[in-house]
Amino acid sequence: MTTLPYVQTSVFVDERYPFGGNQLATFWNLKANSTISSEVMQGIALEMNFSETTFFESSKLKDCSFKVRIFTPAREIPFAGHPTLGSAFVLKHTHLIDTSVSETNLELGIGKIPVEYISADVVRMIQPTPKFLSKLENQKVIAATVGLTESAVSKQFPMQYVATGTPFLVVPLISLKAVQQAQPDGQAILQTLGDHSTAKIVLLSTETVNSDSDVHVRMFAPDVGVLEDPATGSAAGPIGAYVDHYGLLKRITRNSPIVIEQGYEINRPSQLVAEVTGTKNPENVLVSGKVKLTAEGTFYADD
Repeated sequence: MTTLPYVQTSVFVDERYPFGGNQLATFWNLKANSTISSEVMQGIALEMNFSETTFFESSKLKDCSFKVRIFTPAREIPFAGHPTLGSAFVLKHTHLIDTSVSETNLELGIGKIPVEYISADVVRMIQPTPKFLSKLENQKVIAATVGLTESAVSKQFPMQYVATGTPFLVVPLISLKAVQQAQPDGQAILQTLGDHSTAKIVLLSTETVNSDSDVHVRMFAPDVGVLEDPATGSAAGPIGAYVDHYGLLKRITRNSPIVIEQGYEINRPSQLVAEVTGTKNPENVLVSGKVKLTAEGTFYADD
């Protein structure tokens, strides 16, 4: 039997809610992790049954402190937001890096991702330059995959794939109520978007639950075994880029924080902050959030 220590965190927490954010289990002991296979890691991720579980390994990139492998319950993925921030928090908590360090680079499946420690419990990542990919025209078909009618989809802004590392189909809706009423059908989403770059859908509204939020979102990712995610850092970048590019919020200017609320419909209220950098054209997207330590333990894996 192999013993594997891990730390559990909640990422993108909103302090107004005692239970919220996106849960993460991080297996931080490099020596113990080196004794298990990728198949065992996948099994552990399914056993933990969070949106993602991470494992630390030594990085082969000279300017990265550690390699972080990310597993959903269904498969390994190259990049995700809350596992990046949560893993960065755990690096300091376990003293794998010095607590005085203000920034580090992590090796992920998509390459190097810089992270910054804004405070003891707020971490920020720098995501790649936004890419605006294909637009979809059939609002009726996309709306049906999430249990809505075509009238719920905004006619003012397009349904478009946007990526800052991972692509998401951003679907703007007409109201907060429309977002709340959505009932995702995982199989329908996969069947409809299976031939596209991703089957991950973000529903977005500029009406919000909290007055200090800018957008209310939900994210569905049945292609990686996560029907609905409570807080999606890898989607926060595309959301911020979309809001910036199409001017959804007139009061938001370039380099201003965009506050995203998510997870309310599954009882995990979360708060994410995205900031699009650059002058004439967007350069990068900064995504930050608060991380809370929730548990520590040992996992016993059969040899």
